[in-house]
Amino acid sequence: MIRCVAFDFGEVLSSPDDLYTAPAARLGVDSAAYEASYWEGRRAYDNGGSDASYWTPLLTRLGKRPSPELITEMAHLDASLWARMRPAAREILADVRLGGTKVAILSNAPFVLDMTFAQSDYAEDADYWFVSASMGMSKPDLGVYLRVEEVTECTGGEIAFVDDRPENVHAARERGWLAHLFVSDEDTRSWLGEIGVLADHES
Repeated sequence: MIRCVAFDFGEVLSSPDDLYTAPAARLGVDSAAYEASYWEGRRAYDNGGSDASYWTPLLTRLGKRPSPELITEMAHLDASLWARMRPAAREILADVRLGGTKVAILSNAPFVLDMTFAQSDYAEDADYWFVSASMGMSKPDLGVYLRVEEVTECTGGEIAFVDDRPENVHAARERGWLAHLFVSDEDTRSWLGEIGVLADHES
């Protein structure tokens, strides 16, 4: 029996179409150049690295002076873009909880985004928040899945999981989780209905 459904956040509950274009416009650089630099060093950032350790080389590569003020501004802009949860995704979380199943968010994200989550109007929409920076490790590391099991007091077979990255889904399945690769809100809702964790609005 599934007792907890864990959701990745970025590209599962949130899909910012201006993730690269808005920061590029702020910096006055080409969005393709910004995108090309964006993921370099991101895993260390998500594992708890400082804003400066990530944004200083990124800004330098783009020919910008990485002042403390600009670093802080870019870190908060990036977090604000990722933190916009889609209304349809939020409805899915609500329906899982209405169905009597716990909800967890399991996200690879830096500290600044973790703080943004905590201050959001949807912070209480999940029973558990697992953010990589605060754990010091990120998916698909085994320790991440073990931490979720420990805190939720669920065995692998009692956890369902939705993520957009195949390697994260594979690692979850290796732990015995029921894991699904994200395609769309509609597909996620259909899968959750199949495994019996959604509220029945017709009852």
